[in-house]
Amino acid sequence: MRKSRVTLLGLILAVFFGAFAHAQTQFRDVPAGHWARQAVEFAVQCGLIEGFPDGTFRGNQNLTRYQAALIFFRLYQTNRLENTRPECRLAVERGAQEVAPELQQLQQRFAALERTTQDQAARLAALEAEVKRAIETSEKAAALEQRLAALEQQVQRLAQAPAQPAPAQPEGPTPAELQARIAALEQQVQRLAQAPATPTATQDAVALERRIATLEEQIRNRPDAARVAALEEQVRGLSNQVTTLQNQVNELRQQAQQPAPQPQPQPQPEVRPVAPVTPPARNLYFGAGAALGIIPQPAGGIFDSSNLNLTGMVGVKNVFLGFGLRAGLDYNLSTQALGVEGYLMRHFGSGLVSPYLGVGARFLPAQANPIYGSAAVGLDLNLFGPLGLFVEGNPRFESGGNFGLGARAGLKLNF
Repeated sequence: MRKSRVTLLGLILAVFFGAFAHAQTQFRDVPAGHWARQAVEFAVQCGLIEGFPDGTFRGNQNLTRYQAALIFFRLYQTNRLENTRPECRLAVERGAQEVAPELQQLQQRFAALERTTQDQAARLAALEAEVKRAIETSEKAAALEQRLAALEQQVQRLAQAPAQPAPAQPEGPTPAELQARIAALEQQVQRLAQAPATPTATQDAVALERRIATLEEQIRNRPDAARVAALEEQVRGLSNQVTTLQNQVNELRQQAQQPAPQPQPQPQPEVRPVAPVTPPARNLYFGAGAALGIIPQPAGGIFDSSNLNLTGMVGVKNVFLGFGLRAGLDYNLSTQALGVEGYLMRHFGSGLVSPYLGVGARFLPAQANPIYGSAAVGLDLNLFGPLGLFVEGNPRFESGGNFGLGARAGLKLNF
C-alpha cells in the first residue's frame, strides 16, 4: 500500500468540490499551519473520514485497503460525482478501482445491515402491538378488580352496620318470650288432646289455637323481620354480581396468557391463462381471376388475348381426412373456348399464408383430345379476413406425353 493515502484523498476531494469547510478540526495531531488541514476538515465535514477514538488523525500512518474502500463508499453515497469535472471524476474512479474488492464487500455489508434493520423494525412493531394489547388487557383487569373490591367493601359495611331503631311500638313480649309461651301452649294442647274430651276442654283448645295464631301473626309483622329479609335479598344480589365479575376477570387473564394469533396469509388472486383466440374455420370458398398458358409459349406471346382466360372456382377445403374438392371453369373471350376442371385438394394451415396442392383433370371440348391430367400448386394470402388472394401454377400432361404449364391468380372469398 502506498504511503499516506489520506492526504492524497483529501487533496483530490478539495479540487473535486472546489471549496473547503470552515469548521475547526478536532484532531490534535493536525496543527493550524499544516498544508493539508483544509482538505482534512472538508473530508471530516462531508463524513468521509471520522478519525480515531483518541482524537487523532494519524496522517503519517499507512492507510489500509479497507479504510480506503470505506472512504470511496461514503463518497459514492453523497452523490457528489455527478456535477464534477471529468479529470477529477477520473482521479476518484482510478482510486476506487484499486480497492474495488474491498468496496464491494463494504457495499454487501451495508445491504445486509439495511435488511437486518428492516427485519428488526418489523419485529419491534409486532412487539409494540403485542405490548399494547397486553397493557389494555391489564388495564381492563385492574378496573374490574377495583370494582370487585368496592363491592366487597360495600357488602362488609352492610353486614357490620347496626340495626336501625324500629318505630315506637307499644311494648310487648320479646320474641324469646313469645317462643317460650308458644312452647308452653303447645305442651298444654298436647295434654288436652290426650285427656278425655269435655265441652270445657274443647273450648279451651280452640281458644289456645286462636291465641297461637295471633302470636305468630305478631311475630311476622315485626319491622325487624322485613328489614332482615331485605338485607338478605340485597346480599344475594351483590353476591351474584361479585361472581359475574370474577368470571370476567378470569376470562381476561386467560386471554392475556394466550399467545397473539399469527397473521393468516392473504389469499392470492388466481391468475388464469387467457386462451388464444382461434379464428373461425372457413371451409367453403369461391374464387375468380385470370388464367394464361406459359408452356408451350403461344405464337402471339404469353399475354396475347387468345392466351388469356377468365377463370372461376368453387370448393370445399375439408371433406374427408383433410382432403377437399374443387371445381373450376375457364372461358376465353377471344376464341370463346370453354374449359371445365375438377381437383382433389389438400390445404395446409389457415394462417396468413396457406399453401395447397391438388391433382385432377381438365376438359376442353374445342381440342382433339379434350381430357388431360392437371395439377394445382398454389398459395392463399388471407389478408382481409374472409377475403384474400390466390396464386397458383397448373402443370399438365397432355396426350402423347407432352408437358404444359399454366398459371392463374385472383381473389378468393372464404366462408
